Amino acid sequence: MNGKRWLICADGVWPSEQVWRPLKERADVILACDGALHQCIERGFEPNVVIGDMDSVGEEAMKKTQKTIKWLNVEHQDSSDLAKAIDHASQHAPLKIDIIGVEGGAMGHQLAPYFALMEAPPNTTIYSAEARIVCVKDSMIELHSIEKGSRVSLFAFGAANGVTLAGCEWVLENETLDTGTRGLNNKSLASKIRLVVEQGAVLLCVEPDQSGPFGR
Repeated sequence: MNGKRWLICADGVWPSEQVWRPLKERADVILACDGALHQCIERGFEPNVVIGDMDSVGEEAMKKTQKTIKWLNVEHQDSSDLAKAIDHASQHAPLKIDIIGVEGGAMGHQLAPYFALMEAPPNTTIYSAEARIVCVKDSMIELHSIEKGSRVSLFAFGAANGVTLAGCEWVLENETLDTGTRGLNNKSLASKIRLVVEQGAVLLCVEPDQSGPFGR
C-alpha cells in the first residue's frame, strides 16, 4: 500500500456524487472509518480497510462484506476515527490522501477534522459539499484547475510568518497572519493559486463559484 493514493471515508455527510465518485475512482486504497462502511456499501462499493473500534459496524455487516477487507480494531478513545485513519495512511508514505464525510453531526465532530489536518501529511485534502481544504505548514502548495472567481479563504493556526498568496484578487507578499478572519473571502483570478507559509500553519479553503467536480 506504500506510495498509493488513499481515500478516507468518514461517517458524516458525504459531498455529492460528482465530488466523491472521481475521488473513489482515482483511489488505490479506500479506508472507511468505522460506520462509514455502511455508507460505502450503500453506494455500491466496499473499502479495502475499515478502522475504528467497530462499535458502528455490527457483526452482520462484517459477515456480509468480502473477506478481502482488512479490519483494524483500534479502541483507544484519545483520538477520533478520522485521526486514526490519517495516522494509518500516513505510515504508508501515501502519494495523496483525500477525505470525505466530515460534515454533519455534533459540532465538535465537524470542527475536529480541520484540526486533524495539522498533523496530517501535506498532501492531504478534505472535500466538503462546497469546498476543498488543505493545511499548509512550513511549506508551499500550488492548486491547479481552480475555477476563476472561486472564494479563497485563509485561516492561521496561531501566528504564521512569511505568508505569500498569488493568483487571487488580494495578494499577500511575505506577510504575517494571526488567528482570525483577515484572510476570509478572497477571490481567485486564475486557474492556479499558490500559497507559501515559511513558518506556521495556515488552513486554505477553496470554494468553487459553481458546484461540480473539483480539480486535482
